Amino acid sequence: MNDFERKIREALNLQRENDDTRQQNNALNLSHQASLLATTSLVGATMAGLKKTESSGNAHAHTPTHALAAEPSKESANADITSPFQTESTLLAARNVLSRPGQTYSEWANPLIKAAFPLILMVEQYKKSGQRHDDIQRAQWVREAQYFQQVLLQQGYTSEIINHLTYLLFTWIDETLNRNNTSAPLSLLVEYYQDAWGGEKCFDHLNQYWQSPQTHQDVLQFYDLILSLGFYGKYAMIERGPLLLADLRHQLDVLLYLNHPTQTLADAQSHRVVPKKRVITPLRLLMFGVLALSAIYAYASWRLHDDARTLRNAILAWTPPEPRRINIMSTLPQPLPEILQEGWLEVRKDPQGWLLIFTSDGAFATGKATLLPDFVNKRNIERLGAALAPWPGDLEVIGHTDSEPFRKNPTQSNLILSKERADTVANKLRSVMQTNSKYQRNIDATGKGDTDPLAENTTEAGRKRNRRVDILWKIGQRQDEATQQAVEDVRAAARNP
Repeated sequence: MNDFERKIREALNLQRENDDTRQQNNALNLSHQASLLATTSLVGATMAGLKKTESSGNAHAHTPTHALAAEPSKESANADITSPFQTESTLLAARNVLSRPGQTYSEWANPLIKAAFPLILMVEQYKKSGQRHDDIQRAQWVREAQYFQQVLLQQGYTSEIINHLTYLLFTWIDETLNRNNTSAPLSLLVEYYQDAWGGEKCFDHLNQYWQSPQTHQDVLQFYDLILSLGFYGKYAMIERGPLLLADLRHQLDVLLYLNHPTQTLADAQSHRVVPKKRVITPLRLLMFGVLALSAIYAYASWRLHDDARTLRNAILAWTPPEPRRINIMSTLPQPLPEILQEGWLEVRKDPQGWLLIFTSDGAFATGKATLLPDFVNKRNIERLGAALAPWPGDLEVIGHTDSEPFRKNPTQSNLILSKERADTVANKLRSVMQTNSKYQRNIDATGKGDTDPLAENTTEAGRKRNRRVDILWKIGQRQDEATQQAVEDVRAAARNP
């Protein structure tokens, strides 16, 4: 044994003695261990599945005395939790805090790195956060390690490889905690593998896989990743350890990537992506739809125009019939002939229809708009309204006076008096014709004063004729206007289809 090897052995023995002393001191603090075991026991206390696979697989595999258990099923959950320090309240609180493992997902060509990525990411985030290590975080890491083992079992890896890689992860985590001065009283490696020589055995395992690099290339890449994350192991305790570790990493990189170099970002080249031309695009589909709808609309318009040609020609050639007109002189509506024979009403032809006239001397008192009692008793206005009610036509009541001014009441005028007398007659007609008439009509009242005389106002006889009330019966006018407007509308529509 040369001097260099002797120094390495002395350093390793010193590290082993320190680890044993720490373990003895930590064993005295049972209350703290109980809290830690209560949280970590959520993921199991024994790795029954791994032991079973290991016993039937590789006979030379390393068999830990205290390994991680697979995810306990609902039936065996209570059986797996065997720590005497566990309480129901502690377990319930831990289950509420811990999250489901394997939530983080990554894409790696190496399945080992891909499965361990959630745990590696959690540890790296802890290193950068600067927070102190706690039991809940430790239990979550153990659950992620359990998930890592389950994934590798499903992918067909041997129990030896799974144990070695989990052993490496726990050793790296313990070293990270020690380096940050936040180590737990009981390390993960001691708790689950009953071993404190992880810094040396990890490199023994690496040397074992180094002998067959083609078969265990993915395992060697996993070790290379952990070394790149700052794992020193035994090289942290020996003289010139960082230099020796750097040489080891260089040899490992040469072994892995000399014949299979990785592409760096500096060598990566971007290629212009030429999209595949599509025959059907949204724009072409929209244009086709617009053209199809336009063609359908044009065809429908042409057919409608062609089918309506005969109807348009018939409308243009149609002459509306003359409206039915009433010759009031030959066919008088009853009881209008009897009223005319009484002498107080006369009838004249008017461009708008017929004009019914009666004088005001026998109907109104001088200078007033109130009907005389004798005129009211004869019910002349009511009988006239009843005679006109069965016939259509609007009525316009027009009041007239003579030219004699008011002397006793200067504020009163002939125009106001004529309007008030017209309102009186119109109200009487409305009261009769609105209940007995089957036609809708307008009854208006207008006062013209002495502006429209029938005779000269120089004589008493002339002034008597001018004091009158006219009832303009616009018979047929409303029907004529409605018919003419309908004809004009139809002809306009026919000219502009």
